[in-house]
Amino acid sequence: MRRAHGRTVTTRTALTSAAVAAVLALTGVAAGSAAADDRPAGVEDGRGAAQGPGRTPGTTQGTAQGTAQGAAHGTTSGKAVGETRQQLSSFTVGFPAASYRTHNIARAVELINGAVVRPGETWSFNQAVGERTEENGFVDGIMINDGRYVKSPGGGVSAVATTMYNAMFFAGLKPVEHGAHSFYIERYPEGREATVAWGALDLRWQNDSGHPVTIRAASNDTSVTISLLGTKRYDEIRATKGPRTHVTPPTKRTVAGPTCEAQTPLEGFDVSVGRVFVRGGQEVGRETFRTHYTPRDEITCVPESPTATTDPTGPTGPTGLTGPSTSAAPGAPATPTTPAAPTASGTQGAP
Repeated sequence: MRRAHGRTVTTRTALTSAAVAAVLALTGVAAGSAAADDRPAGVEDGRGAAQGPGRTPGTTQGTAQGTAQGAAHGTTSGKAVGETRQQLSSFTVGFPAASYRTHNIARAVELINGAVVRPGETWSFNQAVGERTEENGFVDGIMINDGRYVKSPGGGVSAVATTMYNAMFFAGLKPVEHGAHSFYIERYPEGREATVAWGALDLRWQNDSGHPVTIRAASNDTSVTISLLGTKRYDEIRATKGPRTHVTPPTKRTVAGPTCEAQTPLEGFDVSVGRVFVRGGQEVGRETFRTHYTPRDEITCVPESPTATTDPTGPTGPTGLTGPSTSAAPGAPATPTTPAAPTASGTQGAP
C-alpha cells in the first residue's frame, strides 16, 4: 500500500494454500531459535547492520544515503548517456558458503549487472534473470516446497531477490510486486525480503524517479551486493520494524525418502516494516508494509517405507505482503493501482 498526498495504493502478494504447495521459495538451510531475531521495534537508517543477535552466518547491510559518483559519462548497450550518477542505495546480503548457492547467485548477478531502467519503466527479476534451469546456467540447490526444503535448479537466487528488494527500498523507488518466503529465513531482515517463482511470483519495481537508474551487482562466495545509481530525490530513507505479532508455534513432521531435507523449527508470525522518506531534515513520507510468515516445521527424515507419512496438521496458508498503509511519499503515481495477487506455479528460486 502506498499513499502519496493522501492517496493510498495497496500492493498485495498473497498465495493460496494450494498455490504455496506449488511454489518453491528460494532459501538456504538456516538454523536458529524462534527468538533469534525477536527484537523490539527499532529504526534502521540503512547505514548499519540489519543483522540481529543470533543470526546465522553472514551480514545484511543497507546504505540509504547515496554519494555522488562523478560527472556524466557515456555508456553502451542501452545505458544512459549524459546522466549524473549518484548512489541511491547499496545493499549487501551475506550467506553461508555452498557451491550451488555461490554458482546460482553469481549467474543471476551476471544477468542483471549493468542494466539500465528508464524513467517510468518497471524492472522484473523473472524477465531479467529468466527461468532458473540448467539450460540457463543454474544448478540444483535447496528451495522450499510445501513448507519444507527440497532440491531444484536455481536454489540460492532469492538472496539476489532479497538484495534487490532492499536496494529498491532504500533508493526510494516504487515496489510493484514482491512476496516473502513462506517461512522466515533468519539471515534476512524481517519483512524486508523477497522470493521469486518462475511463472508464479516475481519481484518488480518501477523507476518513478524521473531519471535513469543503473543496476550494479557483484557477488562472492559468501555475499551479494547490489547498488542502484541515478539521481537522488531524498536525503535519506529509513527503515523501521515493529514487534512480531500473531506468533504461531511450529509442529513436528516426519518425511520419508531420499529427497528429504531435515529442517529446524521456527515460529510463524506477522511483522510490520516502515519506510520513512527524509528530505531537508524533514520526514516527507512514510509507508508501512505488513508480512505474514507461516511456521517452519521441524522435519525429521526417515527411510522410505509404506507407512511413512507427513504430519497432516502442519500449517499451510498464504505468504507475502499486504502493501503499505502509508502517509505521503512525494513523486508517487497519480493513479492508485492494485496489482493482482499472483497464482503460484512452477519453480521458484532460493536464497
